[in-house]
Amino acid sequence: MEQRLQPRRTLIVRTLILTCSLLLSCAVSAQTAPASQIQTDLRNALIGDWVGVLEYRDYSEPPTSTKRVDLPTWLSITANGPALSEHFIYDDGPAKTVDSTDTVTLDPAAGLYTETSAGKAAQVYKVTGYDKLKSGRGELVLSGAGTDNDKPAEIRMTLTIRRNLLTWTEETRPAGSSEAFAFRHAYRFTRAKAPTVTSP
Repeated sequence: MEQRLQPRRTLIVRTLILTCSLLLSCAVSAQTAPASQIQTDLRNALIGDWVGVLEYRDYSEPPTSTKRVDLPTWLSITANGPALSEHFIYDDGPAKTVDSTDTVTLDPAAGLYTETSAGKAAQVYKVTGYDKLKSGRGELVLSGAGTDNDKPAEIRMTLTIRRNLLTWTEETRPAGSSEAFAFRHAYRFTRAKAPTVTSP
């Protein structure tokens, strides 16, 4: 009797192993979208008109000061070939309104984020979080080298994208230092156009 049951047990075990392998394969495939799709979804989530505030550390104060300044800010993100164009307008007082434009390239395949401003060298950041985005929304953490108050620095930016909310915070610390990152500036935006009101 035992000899007759043995082949059946072996078949059941093999079937269970195969089923688990297929389920695991499907789960991994579902979680890992192609880099091109991640890039497209992220671009679509960012493109549009945004309005909000730039909050930045006041460097005219002593280094120990925690004083911060808020500037009303408008942001328009548009497609620029394979990149994105980010046009900022800042209201910096009764008689001062300034603007700037950055070109941003998102590269999920290489895990990079490149930012270029007129007259400045391209700033390249390593990115974690591309693979965790859902429909282009979620959180990205960017890290790279640059300057802070004209001194070499390590830079960390946290970018959060939601349906109608866009925020990012930049923190810095001296290059080569192991001290904690310190706040430099933060943007907080909502879409300029309100969403359509729907009944409950």
